[in-house]
Amino acid sequence: MIRILFEFLLPLVLPTLVYAGWMALEKRRAERLGKGEAPSWRDAPWVWLSLAGVVLAALLLFGLALMRDTGNAKGQYVPPRLGEDGRIVPGHVEPRGTQR
Repeated sequence: MIRILFEFLLPLVLPTLVYAGWMALEKRRAERLGKGEAPSWRDAPWVWLSLAGVVLAALLLFGLALMRDTGNAKGQYVPPRLGEDGRIVPGHVEPRGTQR
């Protein structure tokens, strides 16, 4: 459920949330200065906000697809560790089936 939220819903809604924050700041500024008109939701650039959300979601999904572990690796990476004799055993890839 959380993965769906972060991978799909948040990127789609994030541009609108940022725009809402900007609108709140502009409204405060307009009230404080007493001039100018505060932006309204009626005038919001809905097409651009929607397009930005879709592009952001697509970029995120594309990036996640590039980083996904496909299981085609030749083995398991074993990070460097301290050996029994006190020497550092460098990191290496062990073939599948021989991992400890």
